[in-house]
Amino acid sequence: MRQGMAAGLETGPALNKSYHLALLAEVYAKVGQPTKGLALLEEALGVVEQSEERWYEAELYRLKGELTLQQSSAARRQSSSKNPQAKRPKSR
Repeated sequence: MRQGMAAGLETGPALNKSYHLALLAEVYAKVGQPTKGLALLEEALGVVEQSEERWYEAELYRLKGELTLQQSSAARRQSSSKNPQAKRPKSR
């Protein structure tokens, strides 16, 4: 996808670049790489600010929230796997 986007940008103006970055960010979310997806969304939001092409902006923020939740969930799982006693409630 990234190669296709790069080729498209070489041949013409960056129309709908934020939309295409969002699609790629969604792919990263689906394969469990939220950090990479969030980086693309930051780039997309920068494009929105620069170009004022705002038709997809709300979706960018929705995806950002989804990826942030995915990232924090992964961090919690990783943290609890390193120290399994730290997060477990005590049994009665």
